[in-house]
Amino acid sequence: MDIKLYEFELGRAAKFLAEYMLNIKGGETVIITADTESDFRVVNATAREVFTLGAKPMVIAFPAPNGVGKAADPEIPLKALTGALQNSDVWIEFNNKWLLYSSAFENAYKLNKRLKYICLVGMNADIMIRTIGKVNIPKLEEFLIMIADITYKAKTVRMKTPAGTDVSFENHPLRPMNIHSGKVPIGTYEMLPGQISWSPNFETINGTIVFDGSINPPIGLLRGPVLLKIV
Repeated sequence: MDIKLYEFELGRAAKFLAEYMLNIKGGETVIITADTESDFRVVNATAREVFTLGAKPMVIAFPAPNGVGKAADPEIPLKALTGALQNSDVWIEFNNKWLLYSSAFENAYKLNKRLKYICLVGMNADIMIRTIGKVNIPKLEEFLIMIADITYKAKTVRMKTPAGTDVSFENHPLRPMNIHSGKVPIGTYEMLPGQISWSPNFETINGTIVFDGSINPPIGLLRGPVLLKIV
């Protein structure tokens, strides 16, 4: 018997994703995309919860392309996928090779102003349980709002890590903070909760950024650190 089936924990995480984060309602059409590198335990658990809510799940799976984004265009059923997304309410992306910023993604948002999308690429059962099922997302949202407010008010930001990252830049007063709290309003796209993102004044960036985990694509897990110097 596989002690890591995670049936109970995964069901709870999928329920929270469908009910709280995406606020899926009965009668809505929900597209779940996956490729042949996806964890189908996650796909099926989410489809079950979507169906339980009275919505209409459609799982679309295809061979994993060699690239991501627009590089994946030649290898995916682009027209068929765009047509499905154009006529759906929610898109949950569980592909390992993501379609974020692909032509399918761009066409979907151009043609479907009500679409809610969340990018959960590379998600497996363990990650979904740890990052969604076992996290107090409402409290996390409060924390993210506080951190974003502090960061936005700063004129200059400096980031340092024990691995050697030491980079500074000036904030741009007209560029907003994007808070990825997990909630996905109609007509928007979101990432895994727990992130904030923003665009500083690019010309002021100076210092060293050290990558010591992974660079994906195209390398994956790193055997040693990679240093990026910006002057």
